[in-house]
Amino acid sequence: MISAGVVKRVFENGLTLLVREDHTCASVAIFTYVKAGYLNESDREVGISHVIEHMFFKGTRRRPVGRIAKETKALGGYLNASTIYDHTLYYTVLPASGFVQGLDIQADALFNPAFDPDELRKEIEVIIQEAKRKLDNPTAVAREKMFGLAFERHRMRRWRIGSEEGLRRLTRDDVVRFHKTYYGPENIILAVTGDVISDVVLREVEKRYAHVPRSQADKESSPQEPPQTAFKFDRLTGDIQHSHVSIGFHTPPAFHPDSYALEVLAFVLGQGRSSRLYRNVQQRRNLVTTVSAANYELKDVGLFFIEASGPAHKMEEAEAEIFQQIRQVQTHAVEEVELEKARNALQAGYLYSLEAPSGQASILARYEALGGYQLAETYLSRLARVTADDLVRVARTYLHARNCSVFEYVPRTWSGARESSDHRERLRSLLDLETPGGLAGFSEARVESPPPPAQHSEPGETPIVAYGLSGGGRLLVKENHKLPIVSIGVFFPGGRADETEDLAGLTALTLRTSLRGTRNRTAEEISAQAEGLGSSIRFSSEPDYFSYSMNLLAEHFETGLDILADVILHPTFPEEGFRKEQESLLNFLEQERDDMYRYPLKLLFERLFAGHAYGLPANGRAEVIQACDRNSLVTWHRQLLGAPTVVVVGAAEHQRLRDLIEHYFGTLGPARPVPPPNVNLPPPGTLAPNVEMREKEQTAIGLGFRGPHFADDDYYALTVLQNAISGLGGRFFEELRGRRSLAYTVHAYLVSRRMGGAFVGYIATSPENEQDALEGLLGEFDRLTRAPLSAEELRQAVQYTVGAHQIGLEANRAKLFHYAHWHLLGRSLAEAEEFDRRVQKVTAEEIQQAAKKYFDPERYALGVVRGRRD
Repeated sequence: MISAGVVKRVFENGLTLLVREDHTCASVAIFTYVKAGYLNESDREVGISHVIEHMFFKGTRRRPVGRIAKETKALGGYLNASTIYDHTLYYTVLPASGFVQGLDIQADALFNPAFDPDELRKEIEVIIQEAKRKLDNPTAVAREKMFGLAFERHRMRRWRIGSEEGLRRLTRDDVVRFHKTYYGPENIILAVTGDVISDVVLREVEKRYAHVPRSQADKESSPQEPPQTAFKFDRLTGDIQHSHVSIGFHTPPAFHPDSYALEVLAFVLGQGRSSRLYRNVQQRRNLVTTVSAANYELKDVGLFFIEASGPAHKMEEAEAEIFQQIRQVQTHAVEEVELEKARNALQAGYLYSLEAPSGQASILARYEALGGYQLAETYLSRLARVTADDLVRVARTYLHARNCSVFEYVPRTWSGARESSDHRERLRSLLDLETPGGLAGFSEARVESPPPPAQHSEPGETPIVAYGLSGGGRLLVKENHKLPIVSIGVFFPGGRADETEDLAGLTALTLRTSLRGTRNRTAEEISAQAEGLGSSIRFSSEPDYFSYSMNLLAEHFETGLDILADVILHPTFPEEGFRKEQESLLNFLEQERDDMYRYPLKLLFERLFAGHAYGLPANGRAEVIQACDRNSLVTWHRQLLGAPTVVVVGAAEHQRLRDLIEHYFGTLGPARPVPPPNVNLPPPGTLAPNVEMREKEQTAIGLGFRGPHFADDDYYALTVLQNAISGLGGRFFEELRGRRSLAYTVHAYLVSRRMGGAFVGYIATSPENEQDALEGLLGEFDRLTRAPLSAEELRQAVQYTVGAHQIGLEANRAKLFHYAHWHLLGRSLAEAEEFDRRVQKVTAEEIQQAAKKYFDPERYALGVVRGRRD
């Protein structure tokens, strides 16, 4: 139980401190939860809380611009922030040895921001780029437009990031006034979790926070929303490939008696492959590419929403089927097996969130803001008591036509884009089940008494151990009994690395279709049984290997392993399932063109690795997928399965594991040969840009140089380099975003694969700034070849690389993929354990030599999605 051992203190000035010791990890999370967000903004200042979030990193009276991020990196940690409707969150995660310094940075940034006018002006331009990026995200557009349709008075109706014109109107006085009003200690929850001592935390927090006076200013809140009394519908067209629909129903706020049933209902309807919407709208009828449901709750309002995306010509039929599934819940009791599945999934999700201090701090802060940190356990216990009758009742009370708002974002080129009036009436009639609603004023949320603290023990983890399997495979085991959960992954070399132009996408289609049925289970049985354990089967198709994996409660491990092995070893690739997955993948390839991050990088790698498997798109080419038949998958699957690498991390015992894994996978073999580095890798030449023109708000640029293969010694130097130049405090971030305001998103990172790699830069900017952004990227890469990193830059980058590596391996699943990746790409497990030591030996000269070796200004590739110019 997360509430066990929590120390809470409310200081005289109103600041709430929560501390939870967790000595099974070596990091600490510091979460500052400010109870102010978009809902506290007047209409004149929409977006100002988000502006303050950005300015958090822009300097204080003690720390000039850039120092906050640099000091945090030097401690081996990272910091970030987010603005939501009802709060703004600032968080730092770093090695426990840096706790005091990290806390000092957070306190200084929180209470002493400089709000320099020049920096404010530049940062507002960055936020405008962020807003444009959001306008190029069809899912985000559909969702927020639906919120704007569903709410007439409540501040959730507004485009939350603000408009370009409104953001530019904001002044320093506006920002200072908002900060003074809402950033008083009485409005702040500070959650500290990890490898700390409570008394030390209390002492250090008191030094830095207890003296800050309360805010005396009046605080704004959102107007209340009147009950909705009629069906609402609207539609927008744009340069997108697929339609996106967002459907919303007003529901009560958090901790209302009905909120528990609505949470379970969202799971039953639209979470997981065995959910009703997935099975009936996506899997059986192939009407959509994605579909999901969620119940979103704040302290004063709630909204149950369903989202789907897919081919425009199928969306009306998909909406009809979505509404039919709602009617089914309203008129037929949900089966007990569905309720049990939801209970297991919610319990498992709760446990997974406790693996790392960051998850613990997030939960504690959120529930404390809603009424008390102990409510996390109360909420779970109430969810477990939800009945089938409860689901019928809340579906009839809230999910009906008079309470429904539907927003569609459709392709401008779709022939039916302008026809909406008749469609509106058809939709309304499909859900026109008149029921006595509970909408005319929700009762106050009832907060239950906190449960008593639970006793707990948290033993550490053991070193990783490797065993051989009979057929030549390997079993890697790392025991970790901190929580009763286990992660397992089964990895095979090859797959995408074996594809050619006429086979591009065969691996992706094979993996997808393997879940459509086995010798022992139908597709629905696979998903229902796995999700009944609170789990699901995931697959991954990487450039050098593919895998299947599961996260499981320890008590369900053997049952889950049997399902997983069945899918891997005995897929039947049924004809009907194959055809549906084929169509689904083709739809996904169409929709992928709307992703302004992944798609430019796809264009980049096509150029950078032209003629090699690494240049082929991860999910294949449409013409190849279209030409496949079922026999192609059967043959490909047979070729792919050699001796596997099986990795297990968590609460499992070695000897029993060896017997189980040997039983299922021991006879697979022999091991498939893997190619050596650089084999068949054509040398890069002068590469023409790979450009697509779109009606988008931004231009997105992917720029790449060839880089080292994973086992090359340059891997360590370039890993440190990426952390010196990217992210908060990095050169690229500080120059192209911080000083020049060219972009909200700018990255630079190393891609290392078995046969070769790349070093990639990415930036998204206004179309008129494309040339400046490209020249800025190239200029920063060139600067790295001409002069070494400073001693301070190197120290910060090394510390950050080590700290981020340690923090990134706190979850079982992260460890799972880490060890598999190192083993399969040509490095030993001993090297994986020595990563920190190798990084600490990297010098500035080694980094500069690597930069000179790879960053050739005459040998780079570009992938560009070019937006419209006004």
